[in-house]
Amino acid sequence: NDNHAVQSDATLRASVSGGGLEFNGSSHHYDIEDITCSGGEAFTIIMVIDPDAVDNRTLLGINGTGEFVDIMSNKKIRIKIDGTARTLEYSGVQFTTGEKFVLTIVRKSGVTGNLFAYKNGVRLTPTSQEANPGEIIFSSLGSRGTDRFFDGHIYEALVYDGDDIGNEDFARIHNYLKNKHNI
Repeated sequence: NDNHAVQSDATLRASVSGGGLEFNGSSHHYDIEDITCSGGEAFTIIMVIDPDAVDNRTLLGINGTGEFVDIMSNKKIRIKIDGTARTLEYSGVQFTTGEKFVLTIVRKSGVTGNLFAYKNGVRLTPTSQEANPGEIIFSSLGSRGTDRFFDGHIYEALVYDGDDIGNEDFARIHNYLKNKHNI
């Protein structure tokens, strides 16, 4: 939908490195035209990343603390939707520094808004199911405002708002990104 990331202040831009953007973890971020995912509606976030840190690092935010998607730790993803945070936690280490991977967050449509995470197209099994059907708006790439800056590379960032992506398209997107980025 022609929602491109922009940053008018050159000192806040990530450097171009290795086919992606290298975020410094302390100030680099981009503004994006608001991407609104309505309440009860499905969304899919697909990002190719290579983190240098996995401690409260925001991938997508709203230029504030109200809504965001964070890598919280090496085995947790935190998603704050409509003012309510949910943590997808896994029993073992899933996210390591220096590893390039495709991270996908999916919210299913409907009144529950079940949340799922995938790594390289394979669904991760959380310690408990999390859900949030509320509305979420993304307006920032690489920070949630003035904190939790992403540290590492972001190679691709895709956000699909609306109907669930079918299994065939889901697999096709992941295979394309894994091949393109040698994962």
